[in-house]
Amino acid sequence: MFFKKHRAVRLTAVLSASLLLLSAPAGLSALPVYAADSLSDLQQQSKDLKEEANRLQQQISEQEKNLTDQKAYKATLDQKIENAIAQVDLYENQISTLNGNIASLNDKITAKETAIAEKEADIAERFEELRQRLRAISKSGNMTTLQMLLDTGDYTDYLIKSKMMETVAKNDQQLMEELETEIQAIDAEKEALAGDKESVESQLSQAESLKKEADAQKAELDLLYAKANKAVQDIQNTLGDYQTSLKNTKAQWDALEKKITEIINASNSGGKYGGGTMAWPVPAVRNISSGFGPRWGTMHRGVDIANGSVPIYGQNIVAAADGVVIYANYSGWGGGYGLHLIVDHGVDAKGRKISTLYAHCSKVNVSVGQQVKRGETVLAKAGASGDVTGPHLHFEVRVNGTAVDPIKNGYLKVN
Repeated sequence: MFFKKHRAVRLTAVLSASLLLLSAPAGLSALPVYAADSLSDLQQQSKDLKEEANRLQQQISEQEKNLTDQKAYKATLDQKIENAIAQVDLYENQISTLNGNIASLNDKITAKETAIAEKEADIAERFEELRQRLRAISKSGNMTTLQMLLDTGDYTDYLIKSKMMETVAKNDQQLMEELETEIQAIDAEKEALAGDKESVESQLSQAESLKKEADAQKAELDLLYAKANKAVQDIQNTLGDYQTSLKNTKAQWDALEKKITEIINASNSGGKYGGGTMAWPVPAVRNISSGFGPRWGTMHRGVDIANGSVPIYGQNIVAAADGVVIYANYSGWGGGYGLHLIVDHGVDAKGRKISTLYAHCSKVNVSVGQQVKRGETVLAKAGASGDVTGPHLHFEVRVNGTAVDPIKNGYLKVN
């Protein structure tokens, strides 16, 4: 007999202090506080903490994506602002050039106006000289051709005087006409310059209008950039809050898991482990899908027995050795183990406490304190509860509370 008499094993764990609420950023839900004094309460807290950690990690992933998107949007705005600045500079250069052209045209128009004024003054002066001559002739009386003939000494003198008067009149007329022609030419140049000025002023008006639009666009982009920059800062702050909360949650989770392990390890049936190879825990299925050791970046602390030629779901799980059930979880997450139980097999010849764990069951058939027999007692039914990807039995052998490789250490024999 493994035990001389039945001993009821009661597991009670008293925490020195209740878990504190997580300090979470705005919008985050706080975890409930449990006044936990039983292993099942602690495991429920462990489940809540893990779910909170997963939720926080999801929020962090979403915020990281938002941050990446916002930074990309900010970079796009930055490029648009650079383009807008270049466009404004271009219009400013055009405006400066056009203003210079207008100033030059104004100088030319002023010069033409001065030239016209000078020519008009010459005409006025020449016209005044002509008036003076005509006035002098008028004062001396109307000199007819007969009078000019009588006043001359001979015919030759008459011809000379007559020719002189005709020449003077023609010269005055020609000079007046030349001055008028020059004025018309200068005036035409002035009009052409005025037309050029009007064209340049039109270009200037268009450039100023385009610059105004570019300035407005740049101002709008600056506003959007400021908002994007603030959004980036807000996301970074929120991300930091989530990361801090996740760190605190994981720390509490780790501490709680350690406490749960300590409570289970402190349980002692008082029996003696007889040693030798243990019974295969699922007699109908002997396929191992995952062994003991590192897996997916973490430590896999047992062996997984899964579907082989026979489906494992619903198959009987038997006791690997004589012992007493010291823990049984009949529903829920169970710290990721789902429905599971732990059997204490007593102390081996070296004084080490030996226990086994059976996880992810679909049903647990035994109760805490129940004695079980090696290979005979049906502890549970295989299933897919807890944190799994498919139906299997997760089986652990623990020595002084620490999981060891059951095959390497000779507790299980594969064939």
